[in-house]
Amino acid sequence: MAFVLILTSCNPYGQDEYVEYYIVESYLVANALLPQVRLSTTVPANAFYDFEDAAISDADVEIQLLESGPESAIEQSWGYQLDTPGIYLPETDHNVIPGRTYKLDVTLPTTSERITSTATVPEAFEIIGEVQDSVIYQATEQLEFTLSESSYPGRQNIYVFNAVSLQPFSENLTPFYAELLSNSDQPEEDLEEFANNSSGIINESGFEFNPDGSATVQYPWIGVAFYENNLIVANTIDDNVYDFIRSQETQLGGSTLSPGEIQNVIYNVEGGIGVFGALASDTVQVYIKRPGS
Repeated sequence: MAFVLILTSCNPYGQDEYVEYYIVESYLVANALLPQVRLSTTVPANAFYDFEDAAISDADVEIQLLESGPESAIEQSWGYQLDTPGIYLPETDHNVIPGRTYKLDVTLPTTSERITSTATVPEAFEIIGEVQDSVIYQATEQLEFTLSESSYPGRQNIYVFNAVSLQPFSENLTPFYAELLSNSDQPEEDLEEFANNSSGIINESGFEFNPDGSATVQYPWIGVAFYENNLIVANTIDDNVYDFIRSQETQLGGSTLSPGEIQNVIYNVEGGIGVFGALASDTVQVYIKRPGS
C-alpha cells in the first residue's frame, strides 16, 4: 500500500503570519504489525524542506488499543522508541486487530504539548477466486478480481486501488502515459510517480455484488501505466485517510469550487496536523501484455 500524501507546509488555517505545526504520519494496517510513527514540524512555504532537519526526536510516543471506541478506556498500550531522526518504532510487536479503535498519543517533554488522534481499523478482506495472472492491455477481457466482504462502522466501504509497476521503465509505458511523459518538463520525476498509480477514492456502491457478499471489480485500463509485471493493491480506508484524501484533492485542483470556498485539509489530529489512519489491504500480481503479443 502506497499513497502520495502531501503534507503542506504553508499555513493551513489562513493566518497572516507563518505558524509552525507538528506533523504526524502513521498508518495502521489490519493484521499487520504496528506501524512506524513519523514526527516532524512544518517549515515556511518559501524554505527548503528536509525531513531530518524538521524531525522531532525527543517525543514520548505511544499507541493505545481502546476498549470500544474513540472515547473509551485504554485496554492495552505500546511504547515507541526513536529509530532515526523523527521516526519512531514500537518497542514490542502487536498485530493490528481489524475492527478495533486505536489512539496515537504523543507528548513533547520540553513543552508538555500533546498530539493525539484515534483511528478505527476496517475489517480485513481478501482478493478471492481466480485472478488472471496475465492479460492483454485494453483487450475485451477486462482485468477483474473479487473482493471478499468487508465492513466499516456507520458507512459503506471506501476503496483506493494502486497499480505498482515492478518494471517502471520508459519503454514499458502504456500509450496514454507515454504521451503524458513526452509532454512533461520533468520526465524522470513523472516516471517515478507513474510507478505507483493510484485510483483515488472509489465507493463500493459502484461494485457488482455477489450473493455471498463479495464484490467483483473491473480494474480500469487508465489505471495501468506500465506493461509487464504489476502489483494490483486493493485498500479499504478509514475515515481519517478518507477525509485527508478527499479534502486534499480539492486543494490540488480536483474541484469546481472557487478558491474562497475550498475547505481546509481535514487532518483529524489534535495538537498538530497529518494523518493517523487505518486500512485493510490485499495484493495480486498481474502481467500486462502488449497488444498483439
